[in-house]
Amino acid sequence: MSSPLPDGVLAASLTPLTSDGSPDGPVLAQHVHHLLETGCDGVLLFGTTGEGLSFTVEERTAALDAVLETDVSPHRLLVGTGALPLPDAAALTSHATRRGVGGVLLMPPFHLPTPTDDGILSAYDNVIQEVNAPSLQLYFYHYPELFGPSISFPVIEALRSRYPELIAGVKDSTGEWDHFESLCTSFPTLQMFTGTERLLTPGLEAGGAGCISATANLTAPIAQAARRAWEEGDDPTPIQSTLTQRREALSRFHNIPALKQMMAWRTDRAGWARVRPPLAPLADEMVSELRTVYEDTEAACAEWRDA
Repeated sequence: MSSPLPDGVLAASLTPLTSDGSPDGPVLAQHVHHLLETGCDGVLLFGTTGEGLSFTVEERTAALDAVLETDVSPHRLLVGTGALPLPDAAALTSHATRRGVGGVLLMPPFHLPTPTDDGILSAYDNVIQEVNAPSLQLYFYHYPELFGPSISFPVIEALRSRYPELIAGVKDSTGEWDHFESLCTSFPTLQMFTGTERLLTPGLEAGGAGCISATANLTAPIAQAARRAWEEGDDPTPIQSTLTQRREALSRFHNIPALKQMMAWRTDRAGWARVRPPLAPLADEMVSELRTVYEDTEAACAEWRDA
């Protein structure tokens, strides 16, 4: 069974917050619509960029429900369902799967030191068994720089052998070309998404499905233009270069507060700049520097959107 989650450009969505610091479901729904209308093929909710681990099970399920109460196609959503307690991960995964989303993104257990492959395999198996849904489409979240444990190839192969209809793909956030290319070569029937636009068109050339990126909250029009050029057989290098430059310009800022500040400017909604602790808003001097990056990014988006 192939995954219904679309290939292409997916934004790792930011999560807007209300004045009391809880996820703002209606504003999140508006943001998802905006992303899908301006270049995104799909949207990841409650990943790292979406501050997913900072929210309770109840907050995350309520916010997902708020998005799905609008006319968003569920299959265009990938939902981060990771949690430290496995029962919470299973509850989030079960809820998202029942709502018909295109897939769930599940990180490995990371709060105990050096788990073995057998332990990681057992944790994923536990969640899959608890959810017990033939419609489950599970994507591994490989981000050892943040979480510590890796999703090894043997773990992917073992779970794919046990659950061939349920294992759908990988989000590889290492940014390492050799690792991503090896994933594409080793598992050609699974969807492989890179976590950075820097590898978007090279990844497509290698058989990848696309990218799932934080920066796509702002740069989706450029990313989609690069993907279109590659699909149509045109040289995507100039657009890919612009996309990479925009990613690198943002890299000197703390990613989530910076992107949220940029969204506050774009929407003229100051509340977009809110983050949940332990994150903090950008310092004033960084906000001033970011403004130039924001204006250059908006100009680049306009250029490729209108091209």
